Amino acid sequence: MEARTKAETQHIEAQARARNQRLEAEATAESHRIATQAPAGAQQIKTEAETRALKELERSAKAYSSPPALLRLRELETLRDLARNANARIYIGFDKHADIKDRGDDSGES
Repeated sequence: MEARTKAETQHIEAQARARNQRLEAEATAESHRIATQAPAGAQQIKTEAETRALKELERSAKAYSSPPALLRLRELETLRDLARNANARIYIGFDKHADIKDRGDDSGES
């Protein structure tokens, strides 16, 4: 009787070890699955945010392209904001705004 009890105890212990190993393997597999999906989920969220930002930028561009005065107002607001920053440097190409006829011929040729 004692041998049979010992055999049953060993059998129960073996089953418990097997069950624990199976549970550990499942937990490891689930942990690995979650770890590999996390970066993909983060990338998806980032991509969706970038898409929303681009759509908003597109709507703004359409709003500013219709009446040119809105675009000019935005340019002036940007210049005002830059003027408040002591480190900002603004370079304006005045030559591109001058009429070619008003420039005259500076080459010295007659």
